[in-house]
Amino acid sequence: MKLSLYRQYRPQTFDEVVGQDHVARTLKNAVEMGSVAHAYIFSGPRGVGKTSLAKILAKALNCQAFPGPTITPCGECMSCLSIAASTSLDVIEMDAASNRGIDDIRELRDKIAFAPVQGRSKIYIIDEVHMLTKEAFNALLKTLEEPPPHVVFVLATTEPHRIPETIVSRCQRFDFHRPTVQEIVTVLVKVSQAESISIDEPALFEIARHAEGGFRDAIGTLDKLATYTDAHITAQDVLSVLGIIPADLLFEIVDVVIERDAAAALMFVQRLADQGTNYSQFIRDLLRHLRQIFILQHLEEVAEDAAMVRNLSQNVGLDEQHLDQLHAQANQFNQRELVRLIETLGRAQAEIRAGLDARLQLELALVKTTRPHLDHTAAALEDRLRRLETGTTLSAKTVAGGAAARPGRAAAAKPASGGSQPKAGGAGPAAAGAAAAAAVAGSVTSAASESTETPGAAAAGAAANDPPETPDTAAEDADRIGAGAPESADEPHAEISLERIKRAWTVVVQRIQASSASLYGTVRDARPTGLTDGRLTLLLPSSFAVTRASEAGNTALVVRAIEEVLGSAVTVRFVSADSDSAHPGHSQKDEAADRPVAVAPAGPAAATAGEQMLDYAEFIARAGKELDAKVLPEE
Repeated sequence: MKLSLYRQYRPQTFDEVVGQDHVARTLKNAVEMGSVAHAYIFSGPRGVGKTSLAKILAKALNCQAFPGPTITPCGECMSCLSIAASTSLDVIEMDAASNRGIDDIRELRDKIAFAPVQGRSKIYIIDEVHMLTKEAFNALLKTLEEPPPHVVFVLATTEPHRIPETIVSRCQRFDFHRPTVQEIVTVLVKVSQAESISIDEPALFEIARHAEGGFRDAIGTLDKLATYTDAHITAQDVLSVLGIIPADLLFEIVDVVIERDAAAALMFVQRLADQGTNYSQFIRDLLRHLRQIFILQHLEEVAEDAAMVRNLSQNVGLDEQHLDQLHAQANQFNQRELVRLIETLGRAQAEIRAGLDARLQLELALVKTTRPHLDHTAAALEDRLRRLETGTTLSAKTVAGGAAARPGRAAAAKPASGGSQPKAGGAGPAAAGAAAAAAVAGSVTSAASESTETPGAAAAGAAANDPPETPDTAAEDADRIGAGAPESADEPHAEISLERIKRAWTVVVQRIQASSASLYGTVRDARPTGLTDGRLTLLLPSSFAVTRASEAGNTALVVRAIEEVLGSAVTVRFVSADSDSAHPGHSQKDEAADRPVAVAPAGPAAATAGEQMLDYAEFIARAGKELDAKVLPEE
């Protein structure tokens, strides 16, 4: 039977080790100076050379071609050959996953005092040592601390955090690094040349990327491809055997997401189904693709220098063959939407592992990204509010014109004060829905006072025979208004105002809840009542709540939450409703007069001209009652 390539081409000397120079150099110096420790811990990912280096150390200590330990074992003496073939009586390899009990450690402890059979030292290699039971670790403690002088322990593990500290403190620990793609390609080239395997360079890089930092995985894949085709191995062969998603499909779906085309995204998933694509593998490859776009976006000025990006590509894991396309998508993709897509796909992966349908989770992730108004999470609501704020500078004429131009959509607004009532024929569900959408956007309030009876009545009359506008379509309109240009960190925000803070206060409280549950319990009933020279006054129900909110650090959390939601910094002052200082020199009547006036819907449910602006929670309750809708729970 043929020996596997990854076993046949294990490194045999310290100089042949790739990617672990810090470990090889330390062990070489220890052998030369005669200061080899009695116990080592080799920790790192799978397939990076932990067991191979342990065997090289055993050869260096027991090579019979030299009178003592050497850093260049001959590889030809009986000791070196038996160690390479795993038949040496002086090198005991123990699998802790299957020999994990206290009885196994007792047997090891009883035999450890016997002298070596052939060489100068006995080396115990305990693989996956973290699988030992607590009792087995305790039984090993004394032997590990004071072993016989001819014994060396090498404990290999992929999960060092599961090893008790009492064990770690008795050993020298070496953390093995995950090799780079280029280092894996170097090893693959060496193996393919030795085995006379003809393979394209792009195929080598595909194998290396798929190995995810494991030499053993990469060489095993090369072995499988060598039997898959007797001729030349191409990149397409690698994609076919490993099920890797072609790069053009990944670029295509990202373009669809950037264009917010939900229908095209669902048709793309259908194409994946027709091709028999593994959805979990597609999500993994798509996340790797999105990570590269994310990295390019945050390289800032470095990303503009093509030569520097190519030099850094290996260090940060970028695909050199598609750098130009990646850079183009990085410039088109909104940074906030990219992060949300990555997080949504991550949650989809978790749901798939939990047993839910993989295709449905992928479709949900794509639809939530292409249609943000369907996502009812706090993050999505915050993003929609930001988009609404970017549309506040649009005139009422622009907003009303956009609504009237859409078939089956119309809006009717009543002046805040002094205006005449719309005609009776304009009253109906469509007018009420349009007015609700205008109240959410907050950008029609000031412009509505300039409108006249004729345009409002005409728009309402045109909408009377059309289907009513749903809250989702209103949210979609608002989202499209705010999506005119990608957001950036340097984009100026709308001017801070008390009205903006009141509209967004529910989201601010949600952000506070995520930071501090105790502070959330204190300020959830707070109400913004005034804003003067950047100083926000928050009215709390009691003086006790004011004391709690004013404690060290709480005020900073409130200020930070407001800045994260609205993009502008303010200072905060807390006052209580049961104290005279709540509204000094300012009566409740004056406060009511200072509040902005809402746009009233036409029809029987129309409010009076002097109706005050509802806060966010009251508006949601009234809109749900008038539109016969309900608020969906957050996921």
